[in-house]
Amino acid sequence: MAEFSDELRQVFDVKRLVFRIGEIASMTGVSARQLRYWEQKGLIQSQDRPDEKQARVYTFKTFIQVSIIKYFLDEGLTLAAAAKRATERRARAEQIHRFVDRGLQGLLQIDGEMALNLGAFDANQTLLALLPADGGVHYRLLPNAEVRRLMAITPN
Repeated sequence: MAEFSDELRQVFDVKRLVFRIGEIASMTGVSARQLRYWEQKGLIQSQDRPDEKQARVYTFKTFIQVSIIKYFLDEGLTLAAAAKRATERRARAEQIHRFVDRGLQGLLQIDGEMALNLGAFDANQTLLALLPADGGVHYRLLPNAEVRRLMAITPN
């Protein structure tokens, strides 16, 4: 199951996503001119290019930052206030990402239901989040040995 977790992390590896300035402008509705201004003000930053090409490229995190700033601007905030709120939101999202990255131990099936292995609850038990077909999320504690057995028989 470790290889599944590694594959899942690679699928969600947003560090590999980069966008040119025109792509960010098109995706967010923020003009390339505005993006250059925001970069000049230190609100966003383009990625350094080892190949020395002139075109600016931005990471996925910058795309999210631009999108959030744009959202708050559309809500009537000033650029400074929108950028501040976007930074706060981004910090919260990064905390959530750390929880998921460190806590997700894999998927398994229990009685035909998919479950997320959320890791050790204590020395003897593992916490699972089950997602039944009828909606909602249910949490369950199982002995560590039982979870290891279930993880071993759940197909990747």
